[in-house]
Amino acid sequence: MKDWKIYYEEMKSKTNYTIDYPICGGAGECITACPRGKEIWKFKTMKVSLMGIDKRIRKRPVMIHPELCLNCNSCIMACPTGALRNKEKTIKSRFFSVFYNTLRLPFKKKYNLKFLSTEEHKKAFLENNKKLGKE
Repeated sequence: MKDWKIYYEEMKSKTNYTIDYPICGGAGECITACPRGKEIWKFKTMKVSLMGIDKRIRKRPVMIHPELCLNCNSCIMACPTGALRNKEKTIKSRFFSVFYNTLRLPFKKKYNLKFLSTEEHKKAFLENNKKLGKE
């Protein structure tokens, strides 16, 4: 099973986007918001840890067909944690990023707390974060 850093580097080299998997919630808002959705995105099982602590096996979104991407940034706008971003923008502090994006979430126009409280979102979040095991 691959570590999240491998998927991070693959996306960075093949797309205009990166996902900082340790802060990704894994519910798939990016896939839901994307006009091409499941054509270009797929959930992959990978080893993920937050802040390098307690590495666990989780399902996270990966862009598998970047050539079909419209570069519309809908996925970035939908990401509630700020884990998905343009590859030129790097995260300086994971803690600050999670804190900042949590505060910003209620003010997002399309994908906000109302969206995150839907049954579909809760189900996806629980499915992709269930205990699959430890490293």
